[in-house]
Amino acid sequence: MVEASAPEELSLAIHGIEVYCQRQGQGEPLLVLHDEDGASLWRPFYAQLARRFDVRVPDHPGFGRSGQPEWLERVQDLVYHYLDLLDMLGLERVHLVGQSFGGWLAAALAVGHPERVRKLVLIAPAGLKRQDVEVPDLFVMSPEQWAQAMFHDERLVAELGAQRPSREQLERQLRDRATLARLAWNPYLHDPQLPHWLHRARVPTLLVWGQEDRFLPLAVSETWQQHLPRARLAVMDRAGHLPQVEQAEATARLVTEFLEEG
Repeated sequence: MVEASAPEELSLAIHGIEVYCQRQGQGEPLLVLHDEDGASLWRPFYAQLARRFDVRVPDHPGFGRSGQPEWLERVQDLVYHYLDLLDMLGLERVHLVGQSFGGWLAAALAVGHPERVRKLVLIAPAGLKRQDVEVPDLFVMSPEQWAQAMFHDERLVAELGAQRPSREQLERQLRDRATLARLAWNPYLHDPQLPHWLHRARVPTLLVWGQEDRFLPLAVSETWQQHLPRARLAVMDRAGHLPQVEQAEATARLVTEFLEEG
């Protein structure tokens, strides 16, 4: 994978919570909500987007390098947190990109506060349940099983599955998993109420899905389209659950073209 240039690293204080945030680029503001395993990472995908946009990638509270608030109990709490973050940064409206768990969060923010979102990009979002699809249990996966569920490229699967995290990395992963469980364990990775309210996300929306997604299969995109009939679907070849990682340049180009359309 291509090395990404280093972003600016920021520490933001938002109502008593220290939030770690990375920033790069100029142009219209673009807020990225990371996936369940993406905290504190600066991916080549973000660097590509930063060529045209002012990209900000914060760690969710309880994830990565951000603080762990006592009040964090549900996805809606994160929605209010990000409204506070936008207010603090003086950003009235932003392009919003959400990935997997972050896609669920981005959709929930757009449902409740569409006036804050210019355009919405959801990359293989969690949040909706399809009865005929069984989603693998993240909380019991070994590193090898996680890699197999997330990626299509067998070389990347072998490389990531063979990695052994440091003690610090393992502690952070466990903390991230604990926060995810607090927010999305029961019901598992979806909100039964979300389908009833998605029609309120009245913003131009792009759904991006990997053709070979083994974690949230492409069939799940049909459920999203049922509730977001105006959303456009783009399917990435040779990509699993994280097309922004496996096909970073192509995914960034697709997202940039969508966001820059008149």
